[in-house]
Amino acid sequence: MTPTPMVPGTLVTIDYLERFPHFISVCASWTFGHWGCQAYGSYEQARLEFGAATISSMPLTLVAIEDAIPVGMVTLADRDFVEKSHLSPWLKSLFVHPFHRTKGIATLLIERLEQEALRLGCKSLYLITEDARLLYERSGWQAIDYVQTPHGAAALMEKALPSTPLI
Repeated sequence: MTPTPMVPGTLVTIDYLERFPHFISVCASWTFGHWGCQAYGSYEQARLEFGAATISSMPLTLVAIEDAIPVGMVTLADRDFVEKSHLSPWLKSLFVHPFHRTKGIATLLIERLEQEALRLGCKSLYLITEDARLLYERSGWQAIDYVQTPHGAAALMEKALPSTPLI
């Protein structure tokens, strides 16, 4: 993958987790630490989910890498929110390490995940967010409902994908 310039002097690469299996434990730690420990999940469950990530189907996880270190991630999955199991697919587990926030990495991960969804034939995407609604709205997502999660009130958001691949 070609590095993407972010902040002057900083290069971030977005690539498939499947190509970096040694980052699985990092992604699992981020997920369990940020969401799982408050939602009755387990580190082992998170590790198994990331271990199943592929390039050719869902789940598909992308990692943002800077100087050979993972700095963020996002996953494309068939399911995420049990109460809305009729909706699919989902953008989930968007996380950027606190030391690397405000560099535009989250936006790059969202855009790249949308490209991957198009490549896999998806027409739209869904997500749940308690606190990042504005970030997603800036990327063209729209709130279509409000739900309650183990973390509190959240927006259910949707994005219709273009009929032609993004560049």
